Amino acid sequence: MKKFKKHILHFFLKLKVFRTKDSILIFSEARGGSTWLMELLKNIPGVIINWEPLHVDYGVVPKSYKLGWRPKIDKENKETKYKTLFSNIIRMKTFNDWTTKYVSWKDVQSSKYVLTKFVRGNQCLPWFVNTFSELKHPPILLLRHPITTCISRLKTFEGVTNVNVALLENDMSFKIPDCINNERFVNHQKYIHELQTQLEVEIAIWCVNNADIIKLENQNKWMTLFYEDLVSNPKQTLKEVLKGIHIELSDAVVNQIQYTKPSASNYHGNFKPSKVKQIESYLDHLNQDTLLRIQSIFDYFNLKVYSAFSAYPIK
Repeated sequence: MKKFKKHILHFFLKLKVFRTKDSILIFSEARGGSTWLMELLKNIPGVIINWEPLHVDYGVVPKSYKLGWRPKIDKENKETKYKTLFSNIIRMKTFNDWTTKYVSWKDVQSSKYVLTKFVRGNQCLPWFVNTFSELKHPPILLLRHPITTCISRLKTFEGVTNVNVALLENDMSFKIPDCINNERFVNHQKYIHELQTQLEVEIAIWCVNNADIIKLENQNKWMTLFYEDLVSNPKQTLKEVLKGIHIELSDAVVNQIQYTKPSASNYHGNFKPSKVKQIESYLDHLNQDTLLRIQSIFDYFNLKVYSAFSAYPIK
């Protein structure tokens, strides 16, 4: 019965017409807070969720494209196949059971906006805004402190319990991803190989995928949002997000949102009711030597918006 209902849902979804210009887009790292932001933006009337279409195993990108886990498309790339692929994704012309996991029949009936959550796709952002200039709503680049992001990723997906002592083993050494435009990894391969722990490698890869994007002058083509602001003052920050992406939402709707409710991605029950603890907890668990080594990674990649010794972005 469940499979039959999904089949019917997909049938009617294929008949639905969405416009590129109405797309709402989140770009973020895994464990960067994107699920929570998605849940907050789901309160916009007429929103339908397009869940992580770039996932290598479950998403909708053909393996032949070799985009990999952290895809990059050069800003000036004019190849039709990429524009067609992403046009179909953000208009939900291309979907599957994974990307529609949060879609209900009610959503299909009332939907106007496709809210797509791109995880690890930050290197595609300059190409995206250059290619889809008709977007009415600037994409959101959601940034969370790389230390907390990477600790959460290691604990959630790699089963690491003590990041201070998770030394690299021979089979964990960094390997160049087999994907297009992987020169950014090749350029830093020697440096990454010299790092001591899994956490350091994760943070270096985070920097490879984000440091240059953060430094770009985006000319207001996308909106940068800090997860720490969303945690510290969720209601006001959501209002600023809505203003930044040119969407109006009534105060009545904004006021009724449950901002302290753990997101669906709180897999291990790690949500902390205290805003300060949610943001700063890593400082209680990493020793001074670890923090110094992480700061040296930030310095190597010329990352200025974060410090290893502060849990908050430097603005």
